[in-house]
Amino acid sequence: MAGGKVKKPILVVGVGNSIQMDDGVGVHVIREMEKNILPDNVELFDGGTLGIDLLPWIEGHEYLILVDSIKADHPAGTIFRFHPQDIDYDDAPKTSIHQLGLIDSLKMCALTGIAPREVVIFAVQPGVIDWGEDLSPQVEATVPKLVRLVNEEIEKINLKISANLQEA
Repeated sequence: MAGGKVKKPILVVGVGNSIQMDDGVGVHVIREMEKNILPDNVELFDGGTLGIDLLPWIEGHEYLILVDSIKADHPAGTIFRFHPQDIDYDDAPKTSIHQLGLIDSLKMCALTGIAPREVVIFAVQPGVIDWGEDLSPQVEATVPKLVRLVNEEIEKINLKISANLQEA
């Protein structure tokens, strides 16, 4: 575990490049969530562009919620919810560690035995990927909805955790 401390069961990670407009939507969601009171068992993390370097941060958490952008040929601002296994991901050989992305990081977690019990990804179709810190209007409008969806996912996970405790 990173830092050797006991980790909270639920980790919410926002990823993306916050100086490339809509690519940074995950980071914007984390910043917005930091303004609210969350359950004690939830940790927020701005994963930025860490990629494979996210592994130490993911290790030790039972549940992982990721927020990112995804190019999916849909209108800007379209929100998707899926699990890593739902993605038909390009397994083309990588020639550099810089080519490793989010899904590669999750696969590495599974291979090393540190994968969370469950991973949910919320992703938004970007409108503009260009230099700048602001989101496009279409993607900015999704941030409150994404915060709500992530909070609803946290509630579902906490219900699972409660049910598991009652069974034990």
